[in-house]
Amino acid sequence: MTAAKRCVVYSRTSTEEGLGQEFNSLDAQAEACEAYIKSQVGEGWRLTQTAYEDGGYSGGSMDRPAFQRLLADVKAKRVDIVVVYKVDRLTRSLADFAKIMEVLDAASASFVSVTQSFNTTTSMGRLTLNVLLSFAQFEREVTGERIRDKLAASKAKGMWMGGKPPFGYEAAGRTLAINEAEAERVRMIFKRFVQLGSVLELVEDLRHRRIVTKKWTTKNGLELGGNAMTRGGLYWMLANPIYRGMIRHRGKVYPGLHPAIVDEETWSAAAALLSKSDPRASPTTPTDLLLGKAFDDKGHAMGVSWGRKGSARYRYYVSQPALRGRSAEAGSLRRVSGTALEGATIREAAQFIDASWAPDGPLAQRVCAALKRIEVGARRLVLHFTETAIDPIGISATSYEVEHVDGLVRVICPIALAKPKNATSLIGRPGTAVPRRDRALIRAVAVARSWSERLDAGAPRSIKALASAERACIHYTAKLLPLAYLAPDLVDMILDGRQPPRLTLMALIAEPLPLSWNAQRERFASFN
Repeated sequence: MTAAKRCVVYSRTSTEEGLGQEFNSLDAQAEACEAYIKSQVGEGWRLTQTAYEDGGYSGGSMDRPAFQRLLADVKAKRVDIVVVYKVDRLTRSLADFAKIMEVLDAASASFVSVTQSFNTTTSMGRLTLNVLLSFAQFEREVTGERIRDKLAASKAKGMWMGGKPPFGYEAAGRTLAINEAEAERVRMIFKRFVQLGSVLELVEDLRHRRIVTKKWTTKNGLELGGNAMTRGGLYWMLANPIYRGMIRHRGKVYPGLHPAIVDEETWSAAAALLSKSDPRASPTTPTDLLLGKAFDDKGHAMGVSWGRKGSARYRYYVSQPALRGRSAEAGSLRRVSGTALEGATIREAAQFIDASWAPDGPLAQRVCAALKRIEVGARRLVLHFTETAIDPIGISATSYEVEHVDGLVRVICPIALAKPKNATSLIGRPGTAVPRRDRALIRAVAVARSWSERLDAGAPRSIKALASAERACIHYTAKLLPLAYLAPDLVDMILDGRQPPRLTLMALIAEPLPLSWNAQRERFASFN
């Protein structure tokens, strides 16, 4: 008696056209396959009740719901034979066909094409099938090329080729019609951008005016849109030539069949401003030292943004909510000058880093390597250091609040912040010289003098022996000792807290200290 063979039918169409008819292409394919299975009843073929139908899915991909269910059933060995109307219903890709055959072979299953006779158990049968699939793949690629060529030709004629209509327009066949209510908002957005000159400020302005994105309904009845305008969305809108009556395709712009919403003068003014502040013209560079490490005091990451005034370019760290037009969610400091923040971070952090930590790198790189995170607030910086990078002398001498948490050293640096009109800079009080007693620097001078006296007394007899006795790095010890020979007026300056604002212990010993007092004074002056 012939063993029963469980057969299933798989059918597919590339488009959804005609699927609503009483008898469609899927039904026709299934009917032909079922008839073929009935003709093979003598061979033990039996049709199962499970139907696998994919309507509106391309054969160039295996990402089809019914097809994935079929593969799962094959792997579970619930199917012996897969019956299709034509091979290209199964797939139009040679690579995908190889994967399908692997699954079928592993489950001791096979497939049959009703209109094409193949025996996939022989090498000649597989060769014939591969040749046919090559033609199926070629047909799919040629069809894609024809569609792309037609799209390019249509756009060159100024036609609208579908998709979600832009804000301010409604689809009207192969062109666009103006939605007057939305168009008024589009004109206002362009005019406000020309007046403000900043997309970030425009985001805030539109948020206060309660201007939201276009509302639309999908084919499934799902309502989308109506969200707050974002920085990225506004850059796209302001640079979209469709608002001046043009159609863009693959980097080229053609006159459109639709009417313009924005007049040429306003468009040109907005385009000129965009060319000066385009974020794509100012990509992230290695100079963004704190990117990925800077957060506001609410825990939001701070990204890098660029601005331009005249020929000058400015770099800022901006809290992510502020970049998305939700400044109310940002921390106490939503935007800060990049140069000022990095300078303050390096100045404050340098006094706590051990001299043996990455000694060959520049100071900025050493600071970045030692820092895991910084939190930026309106009145303070919180530095999170790798514990192994910390100088025990510097950290013990500081007056700052210090915490040890999970292998990190957290240092809270109180820094006064001032707010200019458009940004926030890390600065001191204008027009005043505020005494700043650097306890790490004072302690270092005292320690250096003590070490010098002990060496002069012959106990210990060498710098190496001194470093060993103090359990300090010999390189650090050698760099610290020259502070014992600072000019008296420079020592008084340090004790009174009148040293230059950019002078820190690590900055002072980064290079050999000259023995000449005049040279030392010049060195100090370079930190002003």
